[in-house]
Amino acid sequence: MLAVAGHRLVVGLDYGTTYTGVSFVETSNTKGTEERIQIIQNWPSAHTMIGTKEKVPSEIAYLHDGIKWGGLIPPHVQRNMWTKLELDTPKQGEAEAIRQELAQLTLMGGGNQKKPTEIVADYLSQVKDHLIKNLDDQYGSKLWRTLPMTLVITVPAVWSDAAKHKTLEAVFKAGFNTTYFPHLRRTVTTTEPEAAAIYTIKSLRSTAQDTQLAVSDGFVVCDMGGGTVDLISYRVAELEPTIVEEVTMGTGGQCGGSFVDRGFLKWLEEKVGRDNFGKVAGCRADELSRTSLPPKLGRMVQEFTLTAKSGFSGTEEYFLRLPTPLSGIDDDKRGMSDGEIRVTPADMKKIFDVPLRRTKELLTGQIQQARRSGKAKLKYIFLVGGFAESPWMYKELSTLAQSFGIQAIKPPYSWSAIVRGAAAKGLEGDGSAAIRSRICRRHYGTNCSVIFQAGEHLESDAFICSFSGLKRAHNQMDWIIKKGGELKTSDQDHGKVTMSYMDWVGSSKILTISLLASDSDNAPTSSYDPNVYTIAQMVVDLNPVPEKKWCKAISPSGRRYRVLDFTVEISIQSALEYSLSVNGTKYGSVTANYA
Repeated sequence: MLAVAGHRLVVGLDYGTTYTGVSFVETSNTKGTEERIQIIQNWPSAHTMIGTKEKVPSEIAYLHDGIKWGGLIPPHVQRNMWTKLELDTPKQGEAEAIRQELAQLTLMGGGNQKKPTEIVADYLSQVKDHLIKNLDDQYGSKLWRTLPMTLVITVPAVWSDAAKHKTLEAVFKAGFNTTYFPHLRRTVTTTEPEAAAIYTIKSLRSTAQDTQLAVSDGFVVCDMGGGTVDLISYRVAELEPTIVEEVTMGTGGQCGGSFVDRGFLKWLEEKVGRDNFGKVAGCRADELSRTSLPPKLGRMVQEFTLTAKSGFSGTEEYFLRLPTPLSGIDDDKRGMSDGEIRVTPADMKKIFDVPLRRTKELLTGQIQQARRSGKAKLKYIFLVGGFAESPWMYKELSTLAQSFGIQAIKPPYSWSAIVRGAAAKGLEGDGSAAIRSRICRRHYGTNCSVIFQAGEHLESDAFICSFSGLKRAHNQMDWIIKKGGELKTSDQDHGKVTMSYMDWVGSSKILTISLLASDSDNAPTSSYDPNVYTIAQMVVDLNPVPEKKWCKAISPSGRRYRVLDFTVEISIQSALEYSLSVNGTKYGSVTANYA
């Protein structure tokens, strides 16, 4: 069966710490197709208590009779959860409450040991199978397999390149590749708040809020997930349709909804006592693995999440069932009787305290950063993501927004805003991009050698160039794009530098260049700086370059050599492309999809 000319398939994948969403849309025309974006809602569940519509729990259990995942995991079974947090190293000060995990996790089901990327891949493999089933049902098993496909993967804005790479590695291992999707043409990443912004912009069009936005007005997108909270501020650049520009670098931290669950476990330990808590946990609350809870605790956390955590608005109290042997404790002073424990409004506020306080700090910092930029007048804060569904979080953050003279709003379908925005992102490509420009989040460049300057360069970096005989300094950085710089989505390249390559006449003309990066605010001057790391390497065969492009020269020793001037360019769109050209002709490139 042949594909209909011009038609293509876009799939959005939002792998979250606590829940995962998948969207898809088939189209031949990007105009007006956002309304046709579909969200998978028929996720399998063996328990109506945890059945979901728009997302599926990001959990997997390794049992003796095979893998169980999502809502198919029995309540009493130990499961791997919050594994996404293991793909990145928490920033200092962001995760003091959780113990650092071992490099490999010991799992149930035969004592297997798996790395976080392998656990994520196993889980996403099940998600992939369910996606294929939905595509078969929607389009027929043959038709969709003939369509060119774009896969858009969302990642936290503040994640390191290494964490993004691990995510892509897990996605590929899970089967999101040409083996299962024969015409997969592009796999790109987008940050979770940018996906949410794209969705928000498109959902605002022709609404009351949209009519209140004028050019130079601004808004903050606060993406509150299960693991991370990410924020970016935008300025309205054009109306009809609405097009925006980033005015701040993304900020965020590990303080999402799962950290309320951690707060609950700490509270429970305080209430029942350390010894009693150890009878069901096997250790202290601070020592619990953040990715695999004991069965009894896992079931209690599940009940807490679906009742108290999701419904608390500031005044409610709850009674949760206690597992044995805790269910046998009767102590009115501690609120324990008849196999239940009482959770008061004051208790709930204490449980929410750490992630709420950290989210407020992030939001305050983002507002202040946007105002310092002087580029936009903030009007709205759009709260999206599963944690934004919490009535208590919404109430508290709305109050904070009001103190700054800003209105907090939850867009329609805020829980699935990111995955809906991912599909909308994949539809772009015909000049319809909702984001006009971004702020570069790190420095990008390459190392080089320069003429040695006493007092500026280290003697340990000095050498005598065998070609020119001049004293030069190697291991120096040439930053092509600076952190905080503007990256226009319409530009073909965002930075370039002219360099020279020298080789002896008759030698092989193979050039290797490393693409380096740094997250430091102040760009390091040396490639040996500990804050400089390698993003990718580009190996270029220069033999096809016409001889007339090379300049001939003779070294001080009388040996003949050649010099070639070339240009290195960097383009940062959904992926980062690093290319080399000579007089406008490209001779090599490398792409880092996780940039």
